[in-house]
Amino acid sequence: MADFIPALPVSGKWSIYENDADHKWNPGGKRLVLRIPLESVPAFCQHLMNLADDPEMHKEMEVWDFDTKENKTYTAIRAGFNAKPGKEDDDGWYGTISPQAHKAPATQSVGNVTIQANAEDIPF
Repeated sequence: MADFIPALPVSGKWSIYENDADHKWNPGGKRLVLRIPLESVPAFCQHLMNLADDPEMHKEMEVWDFDTKENKTYTAIRAGFNAKPGKEDDDGWYGTISPQAHKAPATQSVGNVTIQANAEDIPF
């Protein structure tokens, strides 16, 4: 079995809060909060991009479209994080964000692309 190689230099945390009865948008409901240490933000973004670059990590999902007022199907990635049953703290249910590093499969080169820019378009 391979050694665990973390995707993040410092683990994050997720929590599921119970909203107060006077919550502005969802009184008495629940909400998910992610806490990613500043040191891990670039690595977390890169981890998500690695998942997005790997077609084997894609899955179809339905999401409510507020503009059209109907469900629409989109291709998504699934980033799951573990929790231990019954574990709660002052924030409610929680778990850590410490995913295994994921490398997307290598892609084939599609050839050279030449971009010709006007000197006035270059900002430096």
